[in-house]
Amino acid sequence: MRDVIEVLLGTALRIGECLALRVCDVEDGPSGMTISVKGTVVLRTGSGAVRQDHPKSEHSIRRIAVPDFAADVLRARLAGISAIDPTRTIFANRASKPLSLFNVRRAFRAFLELADLVGERITLRWYRRTGATVIARGASADAAATFLGHGSSAITEGHYIKPDRSVDRGLAGILERTLRRVDPDTSLLSTDDGAVDDPALDFLDEEDIEVA
Repeated sequence: MRDVIEVLLGTALRIGECLALRVCDVEDGPSGMTISVKGTVVLRTGSGAVRQDHPKSEHSIRRIAVPDFAADVLRARLAGISAIDPTRTIFANRASKPLSLFNVRRAFRAFLELADLVGERITLRWYRRTGATVIARGASADAAATFLGHGSSAITEGHYIKPDRSVDRGLAGILERTLRRVDPDTSLLSTDDGAVDDPALDFLDEEDIEVA
């Protein structure tokens, strides 16, 4: 659960996208780690948890840079996975199948109970919104929308401009400085100005229909 939370916090992925990450979706080089978001985990009657080969929408297919604190978690998990099966999900059960959304959410509720945080309205989606808030404050709401895989700020780009497939490592730097475990710079989180943040992040509530 800790590893899932660290990756959610560092990537602002939807929980289904996080659980669908495969070994082959990770690129790790001298400049840092990049992940490709190409699928999501869904629950299907009679099949349980299944990795779907496309995420929520066309705009959800993206490549993003990963801050070091989340990259370290992924590296540690990758080190324990055989390179023989690059299509295996990084987060998997004992049978090497994708983790169930139901089981992860149940484990998260137990985690909140152990941490005495029940009633604080923290959900798995809370980490996605935290990442969006940090990027929106540190860069822009448009940058946050692109990082999170939303089409709201990319409609014009998608229809009239050739998409830019490069990865902005600066956004990962903002997340790293703000959310790292050791000596974080909390200036972007030091105020809770909903009057400013809520309108800028409305795209989260409008497009994320997934219940976390």
